[in-house]
Amino acid sequence: MVNKRKFWRFLVNLCEGIREWLSDRENLFFMVLILVHLLPIWLFKYFPSQDGPAHLYNSNVLRQYYFPERSLFREYYFINQQLAPNWFIHLVMAGLMYVVPPLVAEKLLLSSYVILLPISIRYALHAIRPDAKFLAFLAFPFIYNRMLHMGFYNFSFSLPMFFFVVGYWLKYQNQFTLRNTVTLGFLALLLYFCHLVSLVPACVAIAVLTVWLTLFEVAQQLRQQEFDPQSLWKAFRRRALMPLCAFLPTLIIAAMFTLSKESAAEHNIFQVPIWKQALKLLSLNSIGSYHRLEVLLSTALAGLFVAIFIYLMISKVAHRQINRWDGLLLLVATYVVIYFIAPNAMYGGGHLIPINVRLIFYPFFALILWFGAQSYQRLMKRRIQIIAVGISLMLLGIHTVKYAELNNYMEEYVSGMNLIEPNTTLLTHHLDSLDKRGRAPNGQVVSWRIEPFENFSAYVAAQRHLVDLRNYAAGRDYFPIMFRSSLNPYIHINTDDITYSQETGGRVDYVLVWGLHKEDRENEETKSIFRQLQDGYELIYTSPQRGLKQLYRRKDWKQ
Repeated sequence: MVNKRKFWRFLVNLCEGIREWLSDRENLFFMVLILVHLLPIWLFKYFPSQDGPAHLYNSNVLRQYYFPERSLFREYYFINQQLAPNWFIHLVMAGLMYVVPPLVAEKLLLSSYVILLPISIRYALHAIRPDAKFLAFLAFPFIYNRMLHMGFYNFSFSLPMFFFVVGYWLKYQNQFTLRNTVTLGFLALLLYFCHLVSLVPACVAIAVLTVWLTLFEVAQQLRQQEFDPQSLWKAFRRRALMPLCAFLPTLIIAAMFTLSKESAAEHNIFQVPIWKQALKLLSLNSIGSYHRLEVLLSTALAGLFVAIFIYLMISKVAHRQINRWDGLLLLVATYVVIYFIAPNAMYGGGHLIPINVRLIFYPFFALILWFGAQSYQRLMKRRIQIIAVGISLMLLGIHTVKYAELNNYMEEYVSGMNLIEPNTTLLTHHLDSLDKRGRAPNGQVVSWRIEPFENFSAYVAAQRHLVDLRNYAAGRDYFPIMFRSSLNPYIHINTDDITYSQETGGRVDYVLVWGLHKEDRENEETKSIFRQLQDGYELIYTSPQRGLKQLYRRKDWKQ
């Protein structure tokens, strides 16, 4: 009876707290914006992303790997035993799939990201200055960025984790107890298992701010002629040594992983002139995904940051003010330098990608924190919020239109999948690279940058419990699921073939051909593929919508 009373009292207090929190109009508007940004995820059956389907599929393989009826998974795959990054979202989705279907698990994962990014930025701003929460509205235009649409879910989750780690250090940097140190260590480890790239900026932020705040206190004491080396050492120890102890296990794991991998730094395929890199930074190039109009909006967002920066600098010069948080400008400069000097490329998405497309975000993130340490007139606050929200909603509108258009093609892609028997293998072949971006019968490309159909067969494989032979992640050693070397299709199946080498014992039960256009039939590689299909496979399905999909089954296949 007592426990029941405590429970009801807890619920009443919780509801009262929520009601009081929402009574603040800014809080209410913040919550409404989060809900609006969740709509594109739930309005459509499929979330268009490049690598997302592969992560969903591998999470499902991870969940079902030891099921007796999934022996084919154990034949083709093994579980990576290394403490590699990229485990986080796979474990989360695998766990969710015990409760909900795979597509719903992905939606819940993405919804968590959409909710956490603005909340994490608000948390970090509050650690600097409680009345700076209005600046959290600057987070919304960053939510649906190019990295998310590339399907880099782990990296996307590392962004809110970055703010939680840095924000936690900012909050407790003068009072690191044993409990706070353990908590920071856990957050750092979680950040590592989200993505290694965000771990480095977090460490840089704590290091730069530790040095700056210590020097700032030295300058103040010297100005007041009260220099006390012992008190400074105690402050430095709290800010640096305790966090270092917290980060040490994570840094050791990260170092061991990094040293064991092939470096991509020697690859020079992404040599870009400095002026182009600067232009990409100043236009926030890593936001644009599906339509060129997104670049105009991302440039407007970057322009808003520049305008706020100039406004604040003029105010500082006029009042000759320097505060302890101006060290965040040093952090901005450090992130800009890292952006320009970082290695050309790193592995991701199954191929080499420029690393600076990820690093573009961090100078702007540091600027948001610096903005939070300053004072504003009420009118200026409203202008920042209105412009940020306006840009965010326009980006959201463009994405929603594109999601609707792409989902129409995705429905065609998955049509007829009920004809594929479970516990078989599937190989997908795109007749033209443009078909990975979605190509209408008239040749018009649907997606500007993102290739949402490159790994889309993984959705089919996840729902029909197949071995996906185009599973790019299983060909890399930094994901949870890996191909066994003896059956690795990236080793034993040539790009212009649809069958394994005979000595491997591997088989291709079904072949999915996507992007069947008239002009493709004249291509010599396409003719070779269709000759192989004619010799060893039978056509069992052609999509009625546009005829873009054909599904073939081995002629000697037996149920």
